[in-house]
Amino acid sequence: MSAISKEEVALYDRQIRLWGMEAQARLRSSSICFQGIKAVTLEACKNLVLAGVGRITLNDSSPITHDDLETQYYFQPDDLGEPRDRVLAARLAALNPLVDVRAGAQTDDAFDVVVAVGAQRAAVEGARWRRQNVKFVAADAVGLFGFVFVDCLRHEFVEEVKSGDETRQVRGVQEYVPLEQSLAGKVQGTNVQRLQRRYSALAFVFQAVVAEGLDTDAVSAEELGRLVRAGLRSRGIAEEMVNDDIIRQVYV
Repeated sequence: MSAISKEEVALYDRQIRLWGMEAQARLRSSSICFQGIKAVTLEACKNLVLAGVGRITLNDSSPITHDDLETQYYFQPDDLGEPRDRVLAARLAALNPLVDVRAGAQTDDAFDVVVAVGAQRAAVEGARWRRQNVKFVAADAVGLFGFVFVDCLRHEFVEEVKSGDETRQVRGVQEYVPLEQSLAGKVQGTNVQRLQRRYSALAFVFQAVVAEGLDTDAVSAEELGRLVRAGLRSRGIAEEMVNDDIIRQVYV
């Protein structure tokens, strides 16, 4: 890991004060791939580019549509029909010339983290990247709501623990579970009122969306409700956990 240059120190001074030189060097050496370009992709990539991540690869060559112009402010009317990844890569690269922003992933590319944006991609990509020992994130935004799933495999961390006037560093390990295991996991208890205090009903909605690989723009609220209730029954949870009002909120 090479040393941070004077140019980088000047550019990232505020955040280096927050998390230190070592963390900035690790961020700069990281490679992240985004599978799928939606509004969530744009926001996440913009923040990563400004923070100084090493490399971002965008992988979604589908053409820009009129719908994209309403949710992604880096796309302009002249971009209609152009590949999403190429257009967004060029706009992001202009924000920070120190970051390598690429369009299109190659078969021999190596990544530290892969982010699948959209339920359809999440259902396919999760198991693939875990087999390759690559950290995985699935995320999407639907209406006013959204979801995120994180699989960091085996994450080691250091925590500062205070005991009186003394502060010591304690090392810990967090073991993550794969996406398919998370979707099939059982909840503790079946009492609806207790479950509602512990879990957001929307969590069960998005579990069904990801498990079925749904495109919420293409499925009706009635069909989504049927799939959510079927998922609840398969896990031994009363259907009252998610009512029709919650389902409709996804379509606001």
